[in-house]
Amino acid sequence: MSFLRVVNYHLTPRHLAGVYDREFAALAAAYAPVTEDDLAAYLATGCWSKDRPGVLPVFYNGYANNYDVARPLLDRHGLVGWFMAVPGFTDAPDQRAFAAAHNLTLSDEGPRQALSWEEMAALDGPHVIASHTRSHSRVSLDDPGRLRDEILGAQEDFIRHLGHPVRAFAWLFGGKYGENPAADRWVDQAGYDFLFSILALQLLPRR
Repeated sequence: MSFLRVVNYHLTPRHLAGVYDREFAALAAAYAPVTEDDLAAYLATGCWSKDRPGVLPVFYNGYANNYDVARPLLDRHGLVGWFMAVPGFTDAPDQRAFAAAHNLTLSDEGPRQALSWEEMAALDGPHVIASHTRSHSRVSLDDPGRLRDEILGAQEDFIRHLGHPVRAFAWLFGGKYGENPAADRWVDQAGYDFLFSILALQLLPRR
């Protein structure tokens, strides 16, 4: 039996709010919310303590409409959202230009494209803030400087603005932990507990 289901989202435009409301209602009826501690316990022991399987609604790229549209619906249905933010997107002076240059889909809902740090602080706790690299760039394993910036640099941004490290890191087209020692070293140094990759969700070894 599978005890976890991961459901991925990116942009959550307002005109689809009714669709998300119905989806979240259906997920909440069949699945239990999953916190970071729930995930750590399950991945460490293989034991799931809740009466229903868990669901992780994961929102990639840190879009502003994830906060405006998805967040209140998650709250309505008692789900814990996992928000994979991109600090460089938040900090970009021109978020539309940044999105166009970094393989991020543009929203047509106004100039503000990314979550603000204030919104991330509000999400942090009732939901989960996590890292999706610093600039939404594919990490080249033969470029140590970029590896450091995208993996550890992102964590440094979260610490500076949220006051603590985030626990989860999501690759952009990346492989599993244990496949690339150079990248693994930066993941370890950044102190992440979880790695989300294309085909795996891993609890990282204790450092």
